[in-house]
Amino acid sequence: MEPLALDVRLDGYADPVGVLVRDGRGALAFAYRQDYASASDAMPLSLSLPLGPEPYDDVVARPFFDNLLQERDTALTGIMAREGLSRDDIAGLLFHLGKDCAGALSVLPVGAPPVKSPGDYDRDYTALSPERLEAIVKALHTRRRLPEGTEDPSPLAGMQSKIALTVLPDGRFAMPNPGTGAPTTHILKVPDPEHLQDAQHEAEAMSLSRALGFETADVVVAPIAKIDTLLVTRFDRGLDRQGRIVRLHQEDFAQALGLPASLKYERRGREGRRFDVAGIRKVLEATDDPAGEKDRFIRTTLFDLMIGNTDGHAKNFALLFDRGGSVRLSPRYDVLPTRLDDGLTDELAFRISSAQRLGDVTIEAFDAFLRGMGIDSAAARRRLQVRLAADIASALAARLDDLARRGMKRFADLIASNIRTLLGNLDIDVPQAARERDAFLDRAGGWLLS
Repeated sequence: MEPLALDVRLDGYADPVGVLVRDGRGALAFAYRQDYASASDAMPLSLSLPLGPEPYDDVVARPFFDNLLQERDTALTGIMAREGLSRDDIAGLLFHLGKDCAGALSVLPVGAPPVKSPGDYDRDYTALSPERLEAIVKALHTRRRLPEGTEDPSPLAGMQSKIALTVLPDGRFAMPNPGTGAPTTHILKVPDPEHLQDAQHEAEAMSLSRALGFETADVVVAPIAKIDTLLVTRFDRGLDRQGRIVRLHQEDFAQALGLPASLKYERRGREGRRFDVAGIRKVLEATDDPAGEKDRFIRTTLFDLMIGNTDGHAKNFALLFDRGGSVRLSPRYDVLPTRLDDGLTDELAFRISSAQRLGDVTIEAFDAFLRGMGIDSAAARRRLQVRLAADIASALAARLDDLARRGMKRFADLIASNIRTLLGNLDIDVPQAARERDAFLDRAGGWLLS
């Protein structure tokens, strides 16, 4: 294997911020450029790659740069076949695909000019005709190849069918013009034929998240080609002083912890190398407001347990970086009540102490979870547990009747059943509105929760 060097660029900086190298054995190394690392406005690419003069070896560099590639291997098969590359040749794949990394990063051949630039609504985008938009949605819906001449300008991770695009000020959908390097502004998620209600379910879950005070990405259900799609406003975008769209640097928790995408669930890792409470605490303590972010994450965990979202894995939580290295949790952006899908597991993405499922979350398990988050006082842990769980349950219970009136009775029943289970285990009074709802049933009519 021939050695290979690649420039690593971060949108908004004129020069490369570092170099990624592959040696003759295929091992990777990454180093920041010294002029960048010493600059006052420098930011780390990742919590797993702090700014500094020393290079990072393969063990550290590989997971981060692997996470820049698409999560679905099928999306890589064309370039792998054409160029004769293996899936573990991260640098080789980025040589061909690194200009399209999601987010503010790009990985390019040494000396290549930047490929990402701010986007001007008037110059850098072409509106999609209704017919072409429908063709794109139908292809994503059936998981077929996109219409000829259509390329996703920002390939996205995850297993759902989706495409990145831009919504113009007049509401039309558009794509960046080839060669402009302009950012997209939205993600369009398209359900497959077996999950036609996913858009409504996720929109309702995100609406509940926002109503309960969580910073949450804006979403709207957009019917296209008689399919309910979900349009998500990207949280990693902003406007500069000229009104141009700019990318904001972000990374998910897998990247922050130096984990490959394959280890995004705790059950797939091992102690010291997995997405667990110890790793979560490590990430939160690296933010600008550790106490506030821990409180937010604990509330998020309780909220997800109650709405039936068991898919809060390491790639569904992210950090936002500002120039100079300021770090904070991103808005919530992928909140789906997965327990509404009988085909998905009820196993939690990360354990609550030893609890792997909602029904296993006892007082002792949640107390151990809070202790793992660094809350040392037993009295404080119990007060926190009771106050947060009761507040979130009451806020959700108050919205159940409205949810059912809008055609989401099954979702309302799921939330009520989850509240009864969790609060019963935590020895907390269940709100009346949750006590009175029907039990949650699976599609075959069986009782899943009581």
